[in-house]
Amino acid sequence: MGSPIPWVKLQEFDNNGAPAAGYQLFAYESGTTTKQNTYTTSALTTPNTNPVILDSAGRASIFLSPTSYKFVFTTPTDTDPPTSPIWTQD
Repeated sequence: MGSPIPWVKLQEFDNNGAPAAGYQLFAYESGTTTKQNTYTTSALTTPNTNPVILDSAGRASIFLSPTSYKFVFTTPTDTDPPTSPIWTQD
């Protein structure tokens, strides 16, 4: 059984306070640039895309397997792998 990302539903905003529609959240194995799955539900049966693309409200449903992650948050136009992340959390 998976657990939700530390907040129930991720919601991000741009620097002007508008929803971060279309922004990207990449998930990697902790300390690496090796992509790692996140999931659409707690059953962990259907992976999200990687990167997860935030919806028009800047939201995404993300469930995690019991392992360590590194997240990289970027604008909609950043590359894969990201070259100009907004933030990185390992």
